[in-house]
Amino acid sequence: MRIAFDELGLHRIQAECIEHNLGSRRVLERVGFQQFGMAPKYLKIAGEWQDMLMFQLIRPD
Repeated sequence: MRIAFDELGLHRIQAECIEHNLGSRRVLERVGFQQFGMAPKYLKIAGEWQDMLMFQLIRPD
């Protein structure tokens, strides 16, 4: 995150995870990401289209 915000000057970082992947959701939330949406049938994984939860982290002021 330091590289994204400080060195690259990005305003936000976005991440997605499969809806039922509780471990990934917890990691994202623990480091400050906030869920902002859901993308239905976003990626085809193991032959099935998977819904993905969308998270973002906005650059702190």
